[in-house]
Amino acid sequence: MHIINVTKSVVVIDDDEDTVRLFSEFLEENEIQVVGKGYDGKMAVDLYQEKKPDCLLIDIMMPNGSGFYAIKKIKQIDSNAKIIAVTGDGRFTTEQKLEKLEIPVIYKPFKMDEVLEKIHN
Repeated sequence: MHIINVTKSVVVIDDDEDTVRLFSEFLEENEIQVVGKGYDGKMAVDLYQEKKPDCLLIDIMMPNGSGFYAIKKIKQIDSNAKIIAVTGDGRFTTEQKLEKLEIPVIYKPFKMDEVLEKIHN
């Protein structure tokens, strides 16, 4: 028996408040529940622990704890955490680090259908 349209819960983290707002609105319109919004790596870790979302969307370049800091901390808490990096940083070193951590990445400017596909898969 297949259950269709199971609502996913997501936490959105980006140091740009407009990005967080736009992302959140888009996800809500597509029946994905945004259970938390944060603006740095420290908030990402706190929100993950508090909300236990199905998925965490996180920027990499942020003050007060980068995305890498948050990813490592969250993976220590829950090795099965589903995290998707959303970044404008296309440097090879960033790409390599994410690949090593087995974190899927969406590059800015992103296509929203790509975001939905990664959340649902």
